[in-house]
Amino acid sequence: MNMPSALPADIVNKRRRAALGVLGALPLLGLGALSVEVARSGGERHDTARIRVDHQLGWLKGVQFGGDFVALERGFFAQEGLDVNYTAGGPGTDYRTLVSSGRSMVSESNTAGMIDGYLRGQPIVAFAAVMQRDPGCIISSAARPINSLHDMIGKTIGVPGSIRSQLLTLFKRAQIDAEAVRLVPVGSDPSLLASGQVDAYYNWSTTAVPALRAAQFEPHLLHMADIGAPGYGQVLIAHHDTVRDHHEVLVRYTRALIKGWAWMIQHPRECAELVVRKYAPPGTHLAEQIAQAEMMTPYIWRDDARSKGLLWIEPGVFETAAQLSREAGNFPAEQAFDVSRIVTQSVVRAAHSAA
Repeated sequence: MNMPSALPADIVNKRRRAALGVLGALPLLGLGALSVEVARSGGERHDTARIRVDHQLGWLKGVQFGGDFVALERGFFAQEGLDVNYTAGGPGTDYRTLVSSGRSMVSESNTAGMIDGYLRGQPIVAFAAVMQRDPGCIISSAARPINSLHDMIGKTIGVPGSIRSQLLTLFKRAQIDAEAVRLVPVGSDPSLLASGQVDAYYNWSTTAVPALRAAQFEPHLLHMADIGAPGYGQVLIAHHDTVRDHHEVLVRYTRALIKGWAWMIQHPRECAELVVRKYAPPGTHLAEQIAQAEMMTPYIWRDDARSKGLLWIEPGVFETAAQLSREAGNFPAEQAFDVSRIVTQSVVRAAHSAA
């Protein structure tokens, strides 16, 4: 991987900023997600304050959030005057509601999720994207690979509801009779594929592939982006009011994350070891976490991330998703779509310009 030498070296070694920086005296938010605390070390009071940021993770703590934990452990958040708290998520975590209600300052979503939030009137906006290519895939056996939409004809494909609607629209575009493909609701358990209960199923490649290979099953990947549904992975989201009123906090948060993810993609093994040792649930397998970390790199460090910087985000990706949603009938034909309501580049641009 030919990463520019400035990527972690110059980013990581920027001088420490004053704790409140240009914020001056930051007023306390009504949101529980953001507050000012006095930083303490060894029981001693210091003359700096740190701004607390609560981040609701979209899943269990693991290496998929490795760059976040690196930023915490290596002091990148502290350098920005931030005290960051990460709360683990799970299958029942309604992360968009937690952000839109003000209970968490930051969380993650995906491109399709942001369109759904728009239609529901949730006041959330995407401001950065960890993975520049959505790792969501239709995963089949390498011995019986599914390489296209037409290859799905006559097959049983396990998909969650949100992906089902996308596939039905893509079938329509490809002039495929939806009745010719059996779509069944499934979760994220890779054993369904390995045991032959389905011919393929939807999951993130970065989490499913290591688990399947550990079970001596070689998978084949067909990315959703390659069949007409491009998107990002781990889209960072915040409340509209937070972006407007506390923009600089998000800039500083994103700047620290850029450093954390830069370190992680150059040190995937060390990052996985850190996560398993300190953050992941008991019983998490180090070998799988290392494999996941290594798989994430080409999703993080590609396309706009190479030319414009890590965590970059483009509104056009969301416009494409909105069009797919409109064709699926989820988006009212008469309803206009204002992409600026769900994505902003102002945070990531400022984070890179000040790095």
